[in-house]
Amino acid sequence: MSDRYTVIFEGRIMPGKSAGMVKDRLKSALKTDGQGIAKLFVGSPVAVRKHTDLATAEKYKQVFAAAGAFCDIRKDGEPEAQAPMPPSVDSAAVADASNYSQSPAPPHQPPVSQVKVHYITTSDGGKMIITNIETVPGKTVAEHFGLVSGSTIRAKHIGRDLMASLKNLVGGELKGYTQLLQESRQQAMDRMIEEARLMGANAIVNVRFSTSSVAQGAAELYAYGTAVRVD
Repeated sequence: MSDRYTVIFEGRIMPGKSAGMVKDRLKSALKTDGQGIAKLFVGSPVAVRKHTDLATAEKYKQVFAAAGAFCDIRKDGEPEAQAPMPPSVDSAAVADASNYSQSPAPPHQPPVSQVKVHYITTSDGGKMIITNIETVPGKTVAEHFGLVSGSTIRAKHIGRDLMASLKNLVGGELKGYTQLLQESRQQAMDRMIEEARLMGANAIVNVRFSTSSVAQGAAELYAYGTAVRVD
């Protein structure tokens, strides 16, 4: 029998997103009414979808991320949420909505061989561990500090735009945009790390990136994770 999973929503929304906006987007994406959405924001974990396959669970997570909210995927057998999702939610709508999401769903926890752990020097000369899974291999999480994030909004450069237009004629990598994205990722990471350092953390786990368009010719790159102290 294949593994089954449960999608959990705890009411957490992404920094910079308003609760009203997130609720409206979820109402549209899940094709439910205001009463159904209200049951998601009850102050305790809610099981959005139970006993489903991993691919379907990832679609739900992708839809919530696109709406500006966080949700988690738990393998069956782990502690479950307290309340079920109202039956008025259209499961088929989730599959449709996930096709239009601009924020890709974070992947399920990878095998240890694929884990990326980085040691970053902080502004005070210390070290911050950065990893894309929920734990640091070989270490024990002693304390959680909560969500930390960093973001930057960058606009296109007229020179890069001109070169990109020319490159469209012959094909190839748009190196100006590649450099812009690399700089944006680094700046967002630096800001996230500094926030975690000020909290007293020495590691950030479950690190993710997302992007969104905020204006004509300008986009935000957003880095976020969970600040912890490991021994």
